[in-house]
Amino acid sequence: MNFENLEEEALIDLVKGGDRFAWEYITKEYYQAILNFINGMVKDWETAEELVQDIFVNFWSKRESLNINLSLKAYLYRSARNHTLNFIKRRNFERDYQKGVAERMVISSNDTEDTYHFSELEKRLSEAIEELPEKMKEIFKMSRFEDLTYKEIADALDIPVRTVHYQIGLALKQLREKLKGHVDPSLMALEGAVVIGLIIDYLLQLNLF
Repeated sequence: MNFENLEEEALIDLVKGGDRFAWEYITKEYYQAILNFINGMVKDWETAEELVQDIFVNFWSKRESLNINLSLKAYLYRSARNHTLNFIKRRNFERDYQKGVAERMVISSNDTEDTYHFSELEKRLSEAIEELPEKMKEIFKMSRFEDLTYKEIADALDIPVRTVHYQIGLALKQLREKLKGHVDPSLMALEGAVVIGLIIDYLLQLNLF
């Protein structure tokens, strides 16, 4: 099908109906422009690459509920701006609270020192990671321990980038559940996935893994 001759509304309807070729056409048409826009906000091409992939993966995954009142271009730019601003806020949160999170990790038990020893936390976290389903565990380790980008993981395992996103997100949720009771509840209430990520990153810095 020649998508170039289609009205924008018809093209969007095709995507809503599950036409991957229409989605790929839109991605190809707008990818570079959205990438440049995001890079202008984050000033880092690698980060911009991951964020722009998020935009188009989300566009596809939420296709059935798409509500585009303005032009497709305006919709994509607005999505990119909001997603990037959320990323920047999360990144700032991580920078501001990483040290504080590590210091405030306390066990909710009768521990007389009321401080959760890093060696014990490392043990519990390692066990929780090993209990993840095999494919999820492999993807999670490639991200956190080998420091690979989502695209690099997807290429290495020959899977879609959206699958990498989903598996890592699910892994963080499962780890959060397994660490309940071992991390200050007030921290977990802030943003569980971010806190777990900070804990792992901090342990890596201490060479506990």
